[in-house]
Amino acid sequence: MEKTPTVMEAVRLSEGYLQKHGVESPRLSAEHLLAKALRCSRLDLYLRFGERLEEKTLEQYRADLKKRAGRFPLQYILGEVEFMSLVFKVRENVFIPRPETELLVECIEEELGGGGPVRFLELGTGSGVISGALAARNPLWSGVAFDISRDAAVLARENFTRLGVSDRVAVLAAPGFGALEPAPGFDLLVSNPPYVPGPDIDGLQKEVSGFETRAALDGGAEGLDFYPILAAAGRAFLKPGGLIAMEAGEGQAGRIGGMLEGEGYEKIRTRKDYNRIDRIISAYLPRGREGAL
Repeated sequence: MEKTPTVMEAVRLSEGYLQKHGVESPRLSAEHLLAKALRCSRLDLYLRFGERLEEKTLEQYRADLKKRAGRFPLQYILGEVEFMSLVFKVRENVFIPRPETELLVECIEEELGGGGPVRFLELGTGSGVISGALAARNPLWSGVAFDISRDAAVLARENFTRLGVSDRVAVLAAPGFGALEPAPGFDLLVSNPPYVPGPDIDGLQKEVSGFETRAALDGGAEGLDFYPILAAAGRAFLKPGGLIAMEAGEGQAGRIGGMLEGEGYEKIRTRKDYNRIDRIISAYLPRGREGAL
């Protein structure tokens, strides 16, 4: 009977297979998928490199490798993603969180994390990583999270329940802020809105253009459609002195800052991501001035 490959052999062969199919970081995908098949952590693989795989494990591994070779997103295959050291479920038809968005959470906590209560409002929550992380890491924080997608709202609610914050974060499936009465009761408005220019989506890597929901990516002709809506919403829902914080695409920060300035915000600030791109924009509603649409 022919021997099955060891963990080390399987990873090496799979890395080459994925590389031939144009998969980015093929070794990482190979290790994550084998860890999934073995129901262990990726780091545990390094303690089991000489172990031979059972045929049942190989069958599952081969099936997942075939999906990944077709450029199906790794996160959808794994069914989860780590964000701010917390584990969130992900699934098809819901936007996959990016590492850069952790910088948005860090920015907010740097600005507002004084230990007291914070009431936040999020537009486009997706799988709920921003609201979930803010609530899980700050026990006195609470808020409302919106998404136009019912699938996303359901998934976000599942993640909030798993994190133990569902009693502090309400989830609504709605296309915008119309589900709330305009009233300046929030300390924070946060969003990672769609900001890819529509004409550019088909040119993105296949994992994104071929499998992620277009509505979660498409920010209109220039990628800026949602920012005027957010700036105006901040004036309607933020308390005087409240914070608005948003993620943006490459080359967009200057124009978004101009929009915020035009709406009367102050202390406008941008922060760079790991690639030195201006990625996070934050600003404050002036104190002593009520917001209004």
